[in-house]
Amino acid sequence: MKKILTLMLLLLTSCAPSASPTSQTFPNTITPLTAAPEPAPLNLTVDSTSGQIQLAMLESAARWRTIQISGDINWYAPDGTVQAFREQVWIDPLNSRYKVELIGTDTQIRISDGVSVYNANVNSGQAEVSLYPEFAHVGQYIPPLVEGEAHPNPIWGQIGTPLSQLAFPSDYAQNTGIFKPVEMSSVAGRDALVVEWMYSENSFVSWKMWLDTKTAIILKLQEFGKDGSGAMQGERVINKISFDQIFDETLFAIPLDSPSGAETASVAITPIVTESGPMTEEEAGELYFFLQPRQAGQSIQLVRVSGMCVVDSVNCPPMEKIQVPFAFNFTINALSWSPNGKYAAFAYSDTPSGTPTKLWLFDASAKSWISLAQFPYIDPPFWSRDGQWIAFRTQDGLGGEDVYVVRPDGSELKSISARLPVGGRPYIMDGWYTENVIMRSALPGHEGSIYLVRAANGQARPMFETLLTKAPFVASPDASLLAYDEYDYTSQNHLLKVMEPDGANAVTLANFTGGSLYPLVWSPESRFVAFNYYSSFSSGEPLAEVYVVSRNGKNLSLVYKGVTVGRLVFSPNGKYLLVEETTSPSGGHLFLINLATLEERILEAAGLSTDFDWYAPSWRP
Repeated sequence: MKKILTLMLLLLTSCAPSASPTSQTFPNTITPLTAAPEPAPLNLTVDSTSGQIQLAMLESAARWRTIQISGDINWYAPDGTVQAFREQVWIDPLNSRYKVELIGTDTQIRISDGVSVYNANVNSGQAEVSLYPEFAHVGQYIPPLVEGEAHPNPIWGQIGTPLSQLAFPSDYAQNTGIFKPVEMSSVAGRDALVVEWMYSENSFVSWKMWLDTKTAIILKLQEFGKDGSGAMQGERVINKISFDQIFDETLFAIPLDSPSGAETASVAITPIVTESGPMTEEEAGELYFFLQPRQAGQSIQLVRVSGMCVVDSVNCPPMEKIQVPFAFNFTINALSWSPNGKYAAFAYSDTPSGTPTKLWLFDASAKSWISLAQFPYIDPPFWSRDGQWIAFRTQDGLGGEDVYVVRPDGSELKSISARLPVGGRPYIMDGWYTENVIMRSALPGHEGSIYLVRAANGQARPMFETLLTKAPFVASPDASLLAYDEYDYTSQNHLLKVMEPDGANAVTLANFTGGSLYPLVWSPESRFVAFNYYSSFSSGEPLAEVYVVSRNGKNLSLVYKGVTVGRLVFSPNGKYLLVEETTSPSGGHLFLINLATLEERILEAAGLSTDFDWYAPSWRP
């Protein structure tokens, strides 16, 4: 693995996944870490340089041993509404302990005693207890400053609340940018240096920070949009702060028998596979994704990174840019790879108006692009399991839609949706099941059948009757099971289930209350399902957790915690999970989970910079 592990900034959910009620006891013993040597005394002033301010923020964690803060958080929506929260935080990093009380629409309690982590929503009465992960025992963490890399503080990664992040300014000090001192001020009775931060080559301010002159803790933070309009998106202010208190042990006690009556469910944080490497080049495959520049005047790029970079940093070749016969001016989806990895299908317009859309075939070895079909608008395409067909949905822009298939050489282009019941239109395509396309009605409130439509002749037949046609059905690669989210609007329960293709023998894999569950993906060998769960956004920001569970419902394991998760992609050998994280202080990036160790780190390769947003990943087998 290259350098130290890199962890994703996260926000723990307030809604716990339901499992069989258990009372799991963990040993309440911890070994305190050794305090880091304190840096030279600090005194930030308006004469401090950008480099001095950045270094002070990076080394801030070594200037205090415990901290207690309280303050206010406000998020400003584009429609003028404001979400307001109050937060109290106690942090003891040398013992990996913290306590947080976050009060807004709901009241949330989060506690770590250094061994176990307790998260509860007081209003709903839901709670969870899990093990504190080994990788987050880091004490007074000072990240390395490496260009193009981000190393967020692992302790804040476990806490995840808005005000607590101000105690870890190193998270904001690792981007390529300019720290401009503005004036002296005072916040919470502390002298503060007001600093404006902007990306390199940008003329507008992204963050405005009030830094404690002695510790570089962020006492107040204002966040602005990336469009340069100057509109404030959020403000966090510390009202009270104290350093280096000796906390009473009972402050961090885990209330396993909570007086609120919350049902306590243990959440596993356990390895998914037995070993993860090494991999051959054929097993590793290649990662394709897009780079979104943050500066005006630059264009989006399609790039390729060898899968060897996932397991072998020594033999990791540099990132490669892929030439395309069109400009990226519209919404971009991930490349869709043929089962053998030779070709990728991609729907995109090469005209300034955005229509018509062409279905492109990319030959990865020849690095060539061929247009197979053209319609006013084309949705993302799907390959059949045998690689003989590409299916895609078209729209005419006037309310009409159709589903087509075509051979990879461009032959036998034909519509296959004509035999579907007219009353169910429009239809959504969920993917393939053997030689058939899975389709269902997209009409609001419509109840009916899931249809299998044969690619060869368009023959349509009901797969089974269901009331769940608003949820996608995701077929396992071996075609033995369908995974889906069964949602009850009355109880707001999400049941992640798998069932046989005829609708029989459904098995519940996980159970959540509120929020949303998306996406669902199968591992290549059909052993596991990975999915992302969003809570009900009660803390004012999206709250995402990624789980992996076996197909029989055993070993549900939490493998990643983040803010906004877009796509999940298994490696070709099923031993790594790629997570597309679209929100963090350093932007949108790709993180890798080793499913044997649950180590998580950012994707790294020579030439790949975190000064760009990375998105729409696909893994070429």
